[in-house]
Amino acid sequence: MSRWKVLAALCGAAGLLAAIGYAGFDAVGHAAQRIGFTGLALLALIHLPAIALMGYAWSRIGSVVSDGSPWRYVWARYVRESTAEVLPLSQLGGVVAGARVLALSGIDAVSVAGSVLADLVIEQTAKLPYVLAGAILLLRGSRTASPAVIAYALLPALALMITLLLWRKPIESLLERGARGLAQRMPSLRIGSPEALRLTLDRLFAVNWPTVSAFLAHAAAWVLGAVETWVALHLMGIAVSGTEAFVIDSLFCGLRTFGFAVPAALGVQEAGYVLVCALVGVPAAPAVALSLVRRVREFLIGTPGLGLWQLLEGRRALAGVPRD
Repeated sequence: MSRWKVLAALCGAAGLLAAIGYAGFDAVGHAAQRIGFTGLALLALIHLPAIALMGYAWSRIGSVVSDGSPWRYVWARYVRESTAEVLPLSQLGGVVAGARVLALSGIDAVSVAGSVLADLVIEQTAKLPYVLAGAILLLRGSRTASPAVIAYALLPALALMITLLLWRKPIESLLERGARGLAQRMPSLRIGSPEALRLTLDRLFAVNWPTVSAFLAHAAAWVLGAVETWVALHLMGIAVSGTEAFVIDSLFCGLRTFGFAVPAALGVQEAGYVLVCALVGVPAAPAVALSLVRRVREFLIGTPGLGLWQLLEGRRALAGVPRD
C-alpha cells in the first residue's frame, strides 16, 4: 500500500472518530444498539435485491457483445461488491475481482473488460437523476434546505454527465487505456488488438434498449438505498417519511462521491450522513449510527461472498488449474 493511501486511511479514521465524538459516543452507541442483529439481517436482505439489480444491469450491458446467463453477472457483481467493501484499501480490487469471476465463467476477455468499464459509467450516470430528484424534493419540502450541500451533492453527477456528452471520443480512449490497465492487473484478460476493443466499446456505448434497461436497473438499485435508509432509521426509533429517507440517501450518494480517495470513505461517509440528515431534522447521533450500521451490513453481506469466492479459487488451485 502506498504512503498516500496509508495517510488517507489515517485521516479518514481520525474523521470517523471526530464524527462519533461530535455526535456523542453514548448516543451513537445507543442508536446503533437499537437495531440489533435482527435489524442488521433485515437490512442485509433489503440490500441483496440491489446487488441482483446491479448484476442484471451488468448482464444487459454484456448482452450487447456476448452471450452469458444473467446469474453469472449477478455472482460476479456480488464478488465485486464483497471485495470492494471487505477489502476497501484496494480501490480497484472489487472491479478486478468481478472481472476475473466473469472471465472464468467463459465470457471472452474483450467483452469482460469493455462491459466492466461501460457498467461503471452507466451506474454513475444513473446516480444523476436520483440525486437530482432528492434535491428537488428537499427544495419543495418545508425543511430549510442548504444550497451548498445540494450543490456539492449534485456537482459530481453533473460533471460526469457533461463530460460524457461533450468528450465521448476522449473518454472512449481513456476507457481503452483502462481496459488495458485492467488486463495488466489480471493477465488472464488477454485483450487482443486495439481495433477489437475499440469496436466493443463503440457497441457498448451505443444508445439501445440493453443500455437503457441497464440504466433503469441501476436507477432502481439506487432507489432501494432509500428503502434501506427508511427501515434503518425506523429501527432506531426515528420517524422519517419515505420522502425524507429518499432525500437523505440520494444526497448522501452524491456527497459520498468525494470520498473516492479515502479507503472505505472513512470519515467522509459519516460527515455526509450528518450533513444530509440535518437537512430533514435527524440528529447527529442516529446519522452517525446509520453510517456505522451500513458499514456492519457491508461486512455482513461481503464476508460470505469473499469467503466463497476464495474457496472456489482454492479448489481451482488444488485441481491444478492455472490462476491466470
